[in-house]
Amino acid sequence: MKSMTGYAREAGRIGDRLWVVEIKTVNHRFLDIFLKTPKSLAPLELSLKKYLGTKIARGRVDATIQMENGAGNNFRVSLNLPLAKEYYKLINKLKEDLALQENISLQHIISFQDVLIVEKNEDHVIQEEEIKIIVEQALDSLNTMREVEGEALKQDLQQRITNIGRLVSDIEASSSRLTSAYREKILKRFQDLNLPFTLDEPRFLTEVFLLAERADITEEIVRAKSHLKQCQELLGLSDAIGRKLDFTLQEINREVNTMSAKASDAKVSQAVIEIKSDLEKMREQVQNVE
Repeated sequence: MKSMTGYAREAGRIGDRLWVVEIKTVNHRFLDIFLKTPKSLAPLELSLKKYLGTKIARGRVDATIQMENGAGNNFRVSLNLPLAKEYYKLINKLKEDLALQENISLQHIISFQDVLIVEKNEDHVIQEEEIKIIVEQALDSLNTMREVEGEALKQDLQQRITNIGRLVSDIEASSSRLTSAYREKILKRFQDLNLPFTLDEPRFLTEVFLLAERADITEEIVRAKSHLKQCQELLGLSDAIGRKLDFTLQEINREVNTMSAKASDAKVSQAVIEIKSDLEKMREQVQNVE
């Protein structure tokens, strides 16, 4: 399981230039990628964005690819040795013909045109596979960080699921007495009213039983347990599970709300309050799960 929050910076040489890739991710409902590149990489930008999308499932991604200033030499100097030798021969001949005593220095030779040739280096045309190597390294570092934080989130979520499961079991233990207790409560209220008919009339008892059955929360307990099991199974997956977890937690919240409304019992209501507290904290955590 991965968190959606992470940062990575990796550098590598392509030709004689140093290239740096930075990737920062934060939580977001969907996948939203922003990529900034120099003009030389403009033809590759769309392909690189698609590549990032194959490695990151959800979250806002801010990625920057840039060339470090001063990483390479923009000029190349070469020596035209054959031309320098020709200059030297001609100067020597001129020196002899004019009976000159002055020595011929290196400075004289290199001062002549085209002996030293200064050329501007042509920019290296970056190939997609070359830059992808550095991007891949940055993604590996990013995912390592996201997995570490994801593991911490996972442990917290598992503890809360265990706690909610215990509370649901407590509610289940109480639920067996709730229907009969509710039935007795209705009968007692009618007795207190001193109505002009006996409480053992079949039609009256049938209505009482039907009302009491409405307080039965067995189905809600079964569904809540099923959703908790789904949460545990999702935590064991390596896929992007954040949205599925969020939906499942909403379903658990719906079931426990129904339990509280139907049961009208102090112990059940107290357990529901504790469950809802854990669910709220879990939903906050899940917002950062990929």
